[in-house]
Amino acid sequence: VMLSRRATSKLASGSMLVQRRYDHDRWYGHALELDVHNYKFTGEPPQWLKYRHRTEEEITFAKAVVPHMDFASSYEALLWDADRLNPTLNRKEFGNEIKLRLEKQSNTVARAQHLIKEGTYSKDPRVEDAMIARIVDEEHVQAEMQYVKCIRANELAEDNRLDILPGGSPNSLREKTRWNVNTELHPLDRAEIAARLTAWLPEKYHIVYYDDFQTVAANDAAYRKEMLSIVDKVAKEYESEASSGGFAEDLSESVAELKDDVDPTRDITSEAIKKCTDLATLEQWSHLVHEYNGDERMLEIYTRGAELSGNKDHAALVTNMKEWIKNYSKSPQL
Repeated sequence: VMLSRRATSKLASGSMLVQRRYDHDRWYGHALELDVHNYKFTGEPPQWLKYRHRTEEEITFAKAVVPHMDFASSYEALLWDADRLNPTLNRKEFGNEIKLRLEKQSNTVARAQHLIKEGTYSKDPRVEDAMIARIVDEEHVQAEMQYVKCIRANELAEDNRLDILPGGSPNSLREKTRWNVNTELHPLDRAEIAARLTAWLPEKYHIVYYDDFQTVAANDAAYRKEMLSIVDKVAKEYESEASSGGFAEDLSESVAELKDDVDPTRDITSEAIKKCTDLATLEQWSHLVHEYNGDERMLEIYTRGAELSGNKDHAALVTNMKEWIKNYSKSPQL
């Protein structure tokens, strides 16, 4: 029965006046607020709900003890961690996934070559194309099944962590993960739990992330040189077969694409920068080098641009930049 003021007697109305609810004009209010609003409503949250604002001294001290950090732009941070081989995947591939993908590709090529050499379906190109497409689908399904097994094995380890992790004490990983959800655990505990669960699984189910070869090549000149030499060796190996089969031009295009994958700025050398006389070309090169790895060629391009334009302010800025880099390389790093 709904309460109403008109339906109450004088005795009941007298007892209503005893009920002092400061936040509503009706004493019964809302059911929730009957239970939780046991303090006087003043229009602002109570002390135990207020955010504690730090004083200036606390903020100054917190800033003083923060270690030195060299901040990169979000673009550079994403560039370092991005997998530039799979822009449609929107995530990095883990090691076994990369291996499965490469196996799928090599098996597809080998089986398709074998089918073409046998010549069983060579009379009708449409049938031959359909059989090659069937091979592609079969290999893709096989690789996808292996990938799904890998994910499910890791989920199995996650779901059975109480049986896998070591116990025996209240502070053991087993008890920590029994009484805390994953987000409440310390990052060091989470890292150790992940390492132990990974070690419990066979190696073919491990999910370990690596930098893709383009990132490695961009960050390390020695690896970059080794990758380009490998591409040259493979090109030399197939050179005679390509010339006899009439696809030498296709081979050269494929080699150029592979070298572009490793280093699209390999033609922008110190000698080419010194010989360049066009400011627009230098500007375009600076964009390419900055997007690739932003190495010492950037300063060489700036220096050459200042020489060509004859701008003394730019030349002084480049000199200062060289000094900053020299001092930065001498300073101890964290």
